[in-house]
Amino acid sequence: MFKTLISTLLILIFILFIEVFSISLFTLSMPNQLVITVFDNFSFYMSLFNVNPVMAIEQALIKNPILIVQRLDELQMSQVWGLYFMPINIVTLFLLSLYLNSVKKMNINPSGWIWIFIASFILMASMFYLRIQTCCTSDPTWVLDIWLFSQVSSPLVDTALWQKIYIQISDHFTLIQFSLTFSSAAILFRIYISSLQNKNK
Repeated sequence: MFKTLISTLLILIFILFIEVFSISLFTLSMPNQLVITVFDNFSFYMSLFNVNPVMAIEQALIKNPILIVQRLDELQMSQVWGLYFMPINIVTLFLLSLYLNSVKKMNINPSGWIWIFIASFILMASMFYLRIQTCCTSDPTWVLDIWLFSQVSSPLVDTALWQKIYIQISDHFTLIQFSLTFSSAAILFRIYISSLQNKNK
């Protein structure tokens, strides 16, 4: 049990490293600050829970990060970019790490591993929240939202077309996130069940 937990945490750290590295590569800048906010708003959540439990759970699990990896401008001390990890992100990535730790011991064919990689990437992307100073974000925003909005303001593409696309789907981002999360989880679950069935034959 202890070895499984350690292996899972190592995989989780590796996944977090991949996410941070990808943003560093995209922005050509390395993070220089780690902010842990898990206990900052605890008393506020408890007070809110007594008044409105649903809003308290939403704020605690989805709206507010417990971990921020960011790049600060060393002169102005303003945020250049920030990668935000909400509790729901951490839980999802931990479950993904637990899954990967389990399937690595199974006899899965190469095509199965390709689908695991694709589904894991989609799952990670569905929980990817950023704030980029040079783009369009005043608050942490889902990466697909940022990418689509950047197309709207890009001089290299048909901005009218991208603006139309953005307006049509912007109200459905939560549904899109849920669909991506569910679809990728279904793929991973199907591969796991198939591997168990093949193992028992």
